[in-house]
Amino acid sequence: MEVVLLTIFTPLLVSVISLFARAEKFKAWVVTLGAFVSALLATYVYTSIQPGVYSVSWIGSVGAEIAVRLDHFSLPMGVLVAWLIAAISLYSVKYMEGDYRPGWYWFFFGFFATSMLIIVYADNLWFLLVGWEGVGLASWALIGHWYRDEYDKWVGKEEKVFGVPYWWTPSKASLRAILTVRFGDSFFLVAIALFYAVTGTASLTALTHAGALKTLGVVPLLFFALGPFTKSAQFPFHEWLLTAMTGPTSVSALIHAATMVKAGVYVLIVTTPIFLLVPGAELYFWVVAVVGVATALVATIIALTAMEFKLVLAGSTAANLGIIAAAAGAAGLLGLHEHELLQGLLFFAFLHIVGHAVSKASLFMGFGAVIHEAGTRFIGEVGRLWRHMKITAVAMVLSMLSLVGIPPFVGYVTKDLALENVFEAGHMYHADWLAPALYLLLFITPIYGLRLVGLTFVHGKEPEEVHEAPVLMWLPYTALAVATLALGVYFAVAVKFPLTEALIAVALGFLTGFILYIWLPGVRSETLRPLWEFAYRRFYLPILYDGVFPLLYVWVSRFIYVVFDRGLFDGLYHSVIPGVVETLSNWARRLITGNLSLYVLYGVVGILITLLLLVLL
Repeated sequence: MEVVLLTIFTPLLVSVISLFARAEKFKAWVVTLGAFVSALLATYVYTSIQPGVYSVSWIGSVGAEIAVRLDHFSLPMGVLVAWLIAAISLYSVKYMEGDYRPGWYWFFFGFFATSMLIIVYADNLWFLLVGWEGVGLASWALIGHWYRDEYDKWVGKEEKVFGVPYWWTPSKASLRAILTVRFGDSFFLVAIALFYAVTGTASLTALTHAGALKTLGVVPLLFFALGPFTKSAQFPFHEWLLTAMTGPTSVSALIHAATMVKAGVYVLIVTTPIFLLVPGAELYFWVVAVVGVATALVATIIALTAMEFKLVLAGSTAANLGIIAAAAGAAGLLGLHEHELLQGLLFFAFLHIVGHAVSKASLFMGFGAVIHEAGTRFIGEVGRLWRHMKITAVAMVLSMLSLVGIPPFVGYVTKDLALENVFEAGHMYHADWLAPALYLLLFITPIYGLRLVGLTFVHGKEPEEVHEAPVLMWLPYTALAVATLALGVYFAVAVKFPLTEALIAVALGFLTGFILYIWLPGVRSETLRPLWEFAYRRFYLPILYDGVFPLLYVWVSRFIYVVFDRGLFDGLYHSVIPGVVETLSNWARRLITGNLSLYVLYGVVGILITLLLLVLL
């Protein structure tokens, strides 16, 4: 128990220590050292500590314990998260050098790491909620880290579409992120409270066998799902993740690969066995699966048309999160009929967290180095970088091949295993629309991957002075790029090497992308331009989120202000009640004349009224 707690809280401890240091390098290296210590401890926990649940009492009145769960999900997830955080921390030492507020960055970096590790290991839902809210707070702090809102830190260009600004500054993007996840978190909290009220326990392990859950309906499950949906940027909540690219690239790698968004799909996976007990679970699992597929398709199309390096990668992240969510929902659907297969199916969904995280961490750090060295965030403003950044170019090609699903890289193995769940669920439930949607997704994915690599490293406008990234930056993402191949071979041998019709769609997409962006770059189609424009504008959804919703909010706020605040409360307390009191006072003053005979008459009348009441009652 003590070793697990050290694994979790070491990053937070060193981040607090960093606050009391004045030297930037000390802040950077002490947090990085703490991240590596946490990673080594996580490895020790994985290899040496017996699986099980370990706990100490916390708040007994609500069933809250500091309880950690060591099982076939949390143990490998802890190793993955801790080592990715360590790699990104090492990258950050050089990437964030000279930043104007290192204290803020390094504190929230460690805070973020600890919050995510709480989610990974927590067995108690109340303890998990601490980490859940922690990653939300840290994401706000780090997405908006560059609070001065310089133009080169924006997402989008300075333009308006139908009167709505289509650019997002760090301060605006961070607010967008925290408001979106807080919306889902409010429902998530209500669901946890309902689970505890019905079962008397908040332990994930105990809830798996809690027969009292059968008294619940599907609505609390949907409430619960809104937490992971918003946290992992599932459609229609994906917009915050795209504009979160305003943060430092190391933060983008942290959010997309190791923390925050992975927390959402991880919780969907580990809670699936619990929800099998609830009547209406089939509807819940269908919602998760369908939302996942919709997210994957929408985000893939966005990635295909985005014109910023990190925005392409962000769209790719949302797409892969959709695949993981769909695989978890499909595992639940299949598990309702073949319960003994559930853990294996969930493990397939979980493996894609690993495959995507390793690939995406490398890609974000690599393209962060491109932005850092070339001084632009836009695709097309710099090109032919393979001549100047050979190590980065090789690493990005390897990582991109993994991301888009080319065998034998890890991205191919884990993605195909996850999609097997979805294909099988579609077949079992006769959902004929699922297969074409997934084939389209698999076809488009290699195209946007080759587009990004081709227009950055192979073709385009060659810069005059661009150099390879410093060793502290290229070392982490190059090691992860090599790991995509090593892990792919390992999973293919130790787990399964999938060989399905899906590979045909991937191969056709790869061939199309190769022709369009490697062999014959510059091909344009005016016929497809309106469709491209629609996707490039992200289906005009920002108009809804940044235009319609705020306008409705202002109208509702004004209505409440006029009707309730000014009309009811101000009118009642400042006009009606004082007016009534004043009227009564004026009437009472007329009775006080100073005439004694009149006062005697009041007394006699009062006595007669009293006697009459006594007689009648």
